[in-house]
Amino acid sequence: MKFDFEYDPEKVAKLAESVVFCGSFEDTPEIKLLELPEGIVEIAENAFRDFENLEEIHLPRSLRRISACAFSGCKNLKRVNMSFGVEEILDEAFSSCPSLPEITLPDSVKRIGEGAFEGCASLSRVKMSESLYMIGANAFAFCFNLTHIVIPDSCVLVEFCAFSSCFSLESVKLSSNMQLIDESLFEGCRSLKEVDLPTKLVKIGRRAFKGCSSLAQIILPVGTMSIGFDAFADCASLLRIALPKGLSDMEDEDIFGGCDSLSDISFGGSNAEWDTLTRGKVLTLRRSDGTLHSPKVTFMNLK
Repeated sequence: MKFDFEYDPEKVAKLAESVVFCGSFEDTPEIKLLELPEGIVEIAENAFRDFENLEEIHLPRSLRRISACAFSGCKNLKRVNMSFGVEEILDEAFSSCPSLPEITLPDSVKRIGEGAFEGCASLSRVKMSESLYMIGANAFAFCFNLTHIVIPDSCVLVEFCAFSSCFSLESVKLSSNMQLIDESLFEGCRSLKEVDLPTKLVKIGRRAFKGCSSLAQIILPVGTMSIGFDAFADCASLLRIALPKGLSDMEDEDIFGGCDSLSDISFGGSNAEWDTLTRGKVLTLRRSDGTLHSPKVTFMNLK
């Protein structure tokens, strides 16, 4: 075990147990470098919360769980060395760590909890685990410097707002096994230009891409059945969108409200199927300046 303060054998003895509890280091808030010993399997809730001097962490191979808020508010944390073995990073575990520039999640990680890295304003690079199956709500929200993200095909669920307000996010590759793009998943990602959608996509939730003002075109995969309210609202640069035959529910025509540049919609079905989808209404969009326009709709009449 390595610390940059005076060695305390009693404290080391306490850590010989398998869990680092909240309060284990309450008398040493000046800690900057932490290397936990092998044998530790869990870092408990709030264990190092608001340790403002902490800069570097080395975690053992024996570690399986990083509990809620374990390192939340460590405003000078710059490096996390996470070994293979960690399976869960729970709610807000590293939230509000504004100096953390990157994180590599070992391939043992299966779950990222709600708000786990929320508000990590300097975070520009995330390497996801290839065993990941779930990302919780708001997990990477307000990571202002994050530019690219790849969700591995092992992942089946990314909850609402997980990447909302990531202002620098430019490209996203989603797991091919995701069936849902949840509510507000990328809301406010104003630099987003490229999205590789899941091949098994069924539903796009409310406000999923709202305010993605750099997105110029998008092609929804065959099998997509539902688009929620305001899903593409305020995508000011969106020129073209392709909607598949079989799309059966658009919650409201305002899914494209504020799409000032939208001029072409390609629909995989027939004119009659489009009328059913739009309830017989002419699709009229309201621009951000309040004026109305109707994009051209092309019917592909696919079988």
